[in-house]
Amino acid sequence: MNSIKSKLRLWLMMGVTVIVAITGLLSYNQNRSQDEADYQAQRASLQARLSLSLPHGVWQMDDSYTRLTLDAELGWNSVVAIRITGDAGLNIGRIRSDNNTLRDMAPSEKPSSDDVLTLPIIYQNREKLGTATVYLSRSQLEHRQLVHLLEILLEIVVLDVLIFFVMTYNLNRFVFDPLKRLQDALNRAASSDDAKSSRISQQTQDEFGAVTRSFNRIVDRISADLAMRTAAEAQARQEKDNAELALRQLVQTQQTLVEAEKLASLGSLVAGVAHEINTPVGITLTTASHLATTTLHITEKLDNGGIKKSDFQAYLDTAKECCELILSNAERAANLIHSFKQVAVDQTSEQRRDFQLNDYLSEIVTSLKPRFKRSQTSIDISCEDDLLLDSYPGAVSQVITNLLVNALVHGFDEKPGGTISIHAERSSNNNVKLSIRDNGKGIPAENLNRIFDPFFTTRRGSGGSGLGLHIVYNIIRQRLGGTIEVESQPGKGSTFTITMPCIAPEIPHKEFKQ
Repeated sequence: MNSIKSKLRLWLMMGVTVIVAITGLLSYNQNRSQDEADYQAQRASLQARLSLSLPHGVWQMDDSYTRLTLDAELGWNSVVAIRITGDAGLNIGRIRSDNNTLRDMAPSEKPSSDDVLTLPIIYQNREKLGTATVYLSRSQLEHRQLVHLLEILLEIVVLDVLIFFVMTYNLNRFVFDPLKRLQDALNRAASSDDAKSSRISQQTQDEFGAVTRSFNRIVDRISADLAMRTAAEAQARQEKDNAELALRQLVQTQQTLVEAEKLASLGSLVAGVAHEINTPVGITLTTASHLATTTLHITEKLDNGGIKKSDFQAYLDTAKECCELILSNAERAANLIHSFKQVAVDQTSEQRRDFQLNDYLSEIVTSLKPRFKRSQTSIDISCEDDLLLDSYPGAVSQVITNLLVNALVHGFDEKPGGTISIHAERSSNNNVKLSIRDNGKGIPAENLNRIFDPFFTTRRGSGGSGLGLHIVYNIIRQRLGGTIEVESQPGKGSTFTITMPCIAPEIPHKEFKQ
C-alpha cells in the first residue's frame, strides 16, 4: 500500500464506491417510501371495498358469495388471510396456503402476520352484523426492498472491478511502466561500474521522455568522473589492504600476549585458592568421618539395650563439637569459593553491572589471600560506604589484581612483612578516586615514565612479561574511562592513583578484537 499505483486505485475505488453508495441509498430510501405509501393506499382501498361488499353477503347469509368476495381480496399478495365473525356462530375464514392456493381457515387457526386490519360489518349503516379481521404481511414488500439493495451492492462491485482493471491497465501503460524502466536504469547505475550501460534508449515525447533525456545526460557526466576515479580507488584500496593486514597481524600478536597474561594471572589465582581451600575441606572431611563413627557406636549400644545416660551425653558433646567444626570450616571454604567464583567469572567476562565497590574489593582481596599469605603481606581496605559503580567488574578486578601482584613481585620481591593499603573515596563530578599504596622498595626515577610501556620489565630474566601495567593502563583508559598516575621514591614505596567515573562509558567494541 506504499506504492502510488495502489493508492490511486484505492482512492478512486473508494470515491466511486461512496458516490454510488450514496446515490443507491437515496434511491433505496425513495423506493422504500414509495412502497410503503403504495401499501397504505392498498390497505385503505381494501378496507373500503370490504366495507361495501361484505354486508350484503353476510345479511343474506350467502356463504358462497362471501367466500368469493374474500378470495378476490386475497389476490393481493400482502393479504395472508381474512376472517369474518359474528352472532349466531358466524365464522367464515379464507387463507392462502404455502403453495399459494386458497382454503378455508379453521376457527382456531392463527395466521402469521405483521399487520392486522379490523373493521365492523354494518348493514345499511344501522345494524352491525359482525367483524372482519384482515391479516396482512409486509414480507413481499421487504423482499422487493432487499432485492433492490442487492442490486445496488452488485452495481458497486461491478463498477469497482471495472475501475480496477481499467485503472491498472492505463496506469501501467502511461505512468508506471515508464517509471519502472527509469527505476531499473537507476538501479543499474547504482550497482554497475559502467554507468553508460544504464542509458535508456526508448524515449517518448511526453514528460517521461524529458526525464529520460535528462537522466541520460547525467549518466554521461558520471561516466566521465568514474573513469578518472577508478584508477585512484584501485591504488588506495591496495594500500588500505596492506595497512589492514599489518594491523591485523599486530592486533593478533598483542591479543595473544594479553590473553596469555590474563590466563597466567587466573591460573595463579586458581592454584592459591585450591591450596587454601584444602585445609578447611580436609578438616570438614575428618570431622564428618569421626562423627559418623561415633554415631555408629552409639547406634550399636542403643540396639543392644546397653546405652547409658553418660554415653548419650558424651555422644551429644562430640556431635556438637563436630558440627561446630564442620560448619565453621564449611563456611570458610564457601566464602573462599564465593569470592574466587565472583572474581574469576568477572575476569573472564566483559559484562557490565552495578556493584558495591567496598564489597567487591573485599572479594578480590579474599581471592588473592592464598598467594599473599605465603609472603605474609597484609592488605588493608578503606572504602566509603555505599560507593555504587555502574561499570565493568571484570576490568576493575583485573586492574586491582595486577597492581597488587605487581607490588608483591616488584615492590617486595616476594619477601615477607609488606603492607599494602587500598583507599577509595568519591571525588568531584561523580568520579571515584582509588589509591593503592605499598611500603616496598619503590621505583627508580628513570623508570617512572616507562612502567606503562608494553614489554617494559625489570625482571625479564625472572619470568616478567612487561604487560601487567600496560594492561592496567589500557583497561583504565579505554574501558573504565579513567586515568592512572604513579608516585614513587626509592625505599619509600609506590602509590598508584586511579580516577574513574562511577558510571563507565559504553564500550563500542571489544578491545583487541580482530
